[in-house]
Amino acid sequence: MDWRKLNPRVIAEFRQNAGKVSGFEGLPLILLQTKGARSGNRFDVPLIPVLEDTRIFLFGTNAGSPKQPIWALNVLAHPRIVVEYDGRVFDAIIEPLSSVDADVRLAQCAQGSEQLQQYLANAAPRVVPVFEVCELD
Repeated sequence: MDWRKLNPRVIAEFRQNAGKVSGFEGLPLILLQTKGARSGNRFDVPLIPVLEDTRIFLFGTNAGSPKQPIWALNVLAHPRIVVEYDGRVFDAIIEPLSSVDADVRLAQCAQGSEQLQQYLANAAPRVVPVFEVCELD
């Protein structure tokens, strides 16, 4: 999938329709404003978060690619981000989970998702990072 072609349409529709995007019905979407690890340029990245109560998690599956997603590399270099979600825009820090916590969360979520199971199998042996989005006050 060519994310560089798909993402501009998704981002525009997300902003025009209060976070709703055709083709993603029933799925939450979040938009990250990140800074490039090397360039320092701003990048807007739409992602499907995993929501647990008031917590927001992001899995770096890259749709099962053997390569790490660029957004994950960017947030590791520059963890302070801006988030657009649920009609709000807020500053946040994105924190990687420990490998043990990430493995547990991935295993729990994969039990209920054949798509996630496939992504994890296709990405192997790459370690899929898991991040928590922590809103700043």
